[in-house]
Amino acid sequence: MEAFADIEGPVRIGLMELLGWIGLGILLAAVVIFLLSYWLKKRPKQQGPVVVQRSPLEIALERLEELEIRGMQMEPDPFVVEVSDIVRFYLENSLRIPALEQTSEEFLQALNERKDVPAVLEQYMPQFLEQCDRVKFARQLLAHSQREGLLATAGSVVRETDADLSSQTQLEQEVKR
Repeated sequence: MEAFADIEGPVRIGLMELLGWIGLGILLAAVVIFLLSYWLKKRPKQQGPVVVQRSPLEIALERLEELEIRGMQMEPDPFVVEVSDIVRFYLENSLRIPALEQTSEEFLQALNERKDVPAVLEQYMPQFLEQCDRVKFARQLLAHSQREGLLATAGSVVRETDADLSSQTQLEQEVKR
């Protein structure tokens, strides 16, 4: 039988050798990071889908159409919450009034404090919000004709406000010329 070689003692690595290996590892990591960042910068940008910005008017009218289709089967409370939210969303984004976070009273007060509010809002919003609140808080029933009336009022408010704001913007641009 052959004899096994005797086990040798631990190999001692000097401090300078250890620091050399650590330095080489750091240098190698830096080169990899540099090459990776260079490659990422030079890589052609991926074109994602084009996001078309829709106006508050387009969004509100689309939501009103959807609500008109499914609204007659909805319970009264969710229906008036939705129709009110559509109008509030539109007005918040068009007039820059925090309509979604305000109570009806606070919202009407904010409208009264502004000088540039379209007349359609002064005409329709108090009754519109009052009817929505009666359904939400007093649990008043909502007949088919009342749902249609709320939808028609919401559509009128949105369209007429948009037309009024558009004409105001055109007038402002003409004055600047």
